Amino acid sequence: MPLLRNIWLAIFLLGDIMAQSILGFNNLDEFFAFHAAPAIAGIKPANLFSCPAGLMPQAEEILADYEKQFKDSHTRFKLLCRCRAHILILVYDTELTEKIFQKKVTQNYLARFGYEANTGVQDFLNQIAAKIAGGESFPHEIGIILGYPPEDIEGFKRYKGRNFKCCGYWKVYGNAERAQKMFDAYTLCREKLMQALQNGVTLKVAAAAI
Repeated sequence: MPLLRNIWLAIFLLGDIMAQSILGFNNLDEFFAFHAAPAIAGIKPANLFSCPAGLMPQAEEILADYEKQFKDSHTRFKLLCRCRAHILILVYDTELTEKIFQKKVTQNYLARFGYEANTGVQDFLNQIAAKIAGGESFPHEIGIILGYPPEDIEGFKRYKGRNFKCCGYWKVYGNAERAQKMFDAYTLCREKLMQALQNGVTLKVAAAAI
């Protein structure tokens, strides 16, 4: 199996990606709401998801348009990787991600992977994108910016995605009760955002109302 295909498989197993054809939604707003509602609403640092490249050939232009729509918010849209078969999109909250990277525990954890002291969000994302594009083994440390506890990231690596306590937006090896409460909040957020879109408002308006 080619290495890049292994990377996409690892992302899927990590738990934050639920790849689904854009054709399963009425429009792009619904597509982004389904995959990234918690990040868009500002209750999760980031959401990561993939899409078949053929279904979003103008991804750069689409993400640039969303950036304009959300320019007065903390929500950002980034094309993390493009290959022949898939694109990888990160939607993140600048305020929440900055808080994560200001924590000493985060910097200490990233130092184990060779990141320099006081690595910032943008430097981190650039290095992650380079690792994926360069065909290296999957950078599991990306879980940090997604809001995964380090013990869950390490547990996933150690047990190769097996022997988890529970599974929702990621596989849990640490505090299952705390994680389940977060999963429930994320799912409720997505349901509210999807419902608002079905009532005819835009993604930006729907996110501001949550």
